[in-house]
Amino acid sequence: MCHDAVVAQTCGLGKRAGHLLLDHMTDLSERLLTHFVGGRWRVPFATRQATVLRPDGSRAGAAVLAGRDDVLRAAASLRGADMQACRRLADMLEPLGLSPAMTTGTPIIEGPAILCFDDRDRGLLGAALLGGLRHGVIWCPPLSATLFATELTERLQKADLPPGALSVLHADTPQTRAHLCAAGLPVLGPAHM
Repeated sequence: MCHDAVVAQTCGLGKRAGHLLLDHMTDLSERLLTHFVGGRWRVPFATRQATVLRPDGSRAGAAVLAGRDDVLRAAASLRGADMQACRRLADMLEPLGLSPAMTTGTPIIEGPAILCFDDRDRGLLGAALLGGLRHGVIWCPPLSATLFATELTERLQKADLPPGALSVLHADTPQTRAHLCAAGLPVLGPAHM
């Protein structure tokens, strides 16, 4: 497997949100080597990896970066969620600082989409996740948000979302742009540019 990037991570959701930090998760290394597709963590088709560092500079593990087949599998698994699932997601996002109400403009997503938002504008990310859930959404955060995205996905599983409503792929967005476009879905967010 190819290791070709080392990216330092910022703190995830953290204790101030009333949760343990990601580095306390016993299965962190396993989650970094998998993608969340169809309601569960799956082994990716791709093998290219990037080293992921914790905020203190220590190695958290290596993330397998999504390839074309990973994106196509996630796109094929997309399913929309009903209003009850959207409400459960909104209830989970608010205490984590990802409340769509905190953003000035909620992204309107008219169908399945790929999101490339990171954790810097949490209100916008929350709005995009919630807006996309009705049709099914694939979140491909940039490498700098890998730990945050992994921790958030672990927490969002507790919202009991329908399988396929949300997929999360570890991505090296600049190098995987062609793979994302191959799915034929709109790619939204500042990180994909």
